[in-house]
Amino acid sequence: MWVRNIGQELHILRPILNAYRRISANAYEHNFHSALLAAIKPGDNVWDVGANVGFYTELFANVVGSEGKIIAFEPSPKAFGILRSLAAKRNNILLQNVALSDTDGLVDFFVNNQELSTTDGLMPASDQTDTIKVTVKRADTFIELASPSIIKIDVEGFELEVLNGMRQTLSLAGLRAIFMEIHFLALKKKGTPGAPITIAKILRDNGFRVSWTDPSHIFASRNS
Repeated sequence: MWVRNIGQELHILRPILNAYRRISANAYEHNFHSALLAAIKPGDNVWDVGANVGFYTELFANVVGSEGKIIAFEPSPKAFGILRSLAAKRNNILLQNVALSDTDGLVDFFVNNQELSTTDGLMPASDQTDTIKVTVKRADTFIELASPSIIKIDVEGFELEVLNGMRQTLSLAGLRAIFMEIHFLALKKKGTPGAPITIAKILRDNGFRVSWTDPSHIFASRNS
């Protein structure tokens, strides 16, 4: 952790991580990716929180099969359009054009106006952004739609808000594992650099064993 902190202070953490990813040719997230797919079983309900354009959504749908269900949450209009095309070919993908958080309502969402950008989000990533309103909801709102067996979360610095909005969900007996990317730089930008400690505590308080598959990804599991 001290290496990460030094890297952040010197503004070299992101270049180091990017270089590491290039050098290792996708090995950086390999353990996370492998553990995530290995945890999913045919017939599972999987929540893909921050689905983006559906890379994991499609992989999950292949694993769970016709008896399972994928709930893909994505607020970005551009990404959601791609997700809609993907889901049209599947009977086991349900789409929700919302961001999960700790409240219900409308919030500002920053859309990068570059055609190929993937930096849309709840925090502006550049000066070239337009602001729209998107719907936010608590994860607990969706339990009756499909009670999750596995949850994957990638929300660009809003990990704690998502967890705080799924307190009921976390207590579900059938929830076996949560896989989460921790965006340390985004959390620091928000002024919440201590959020990862709180996130790990929430998970442990709900009976999960918390481990790290790499410097940025949590794997939390428990016996259902």
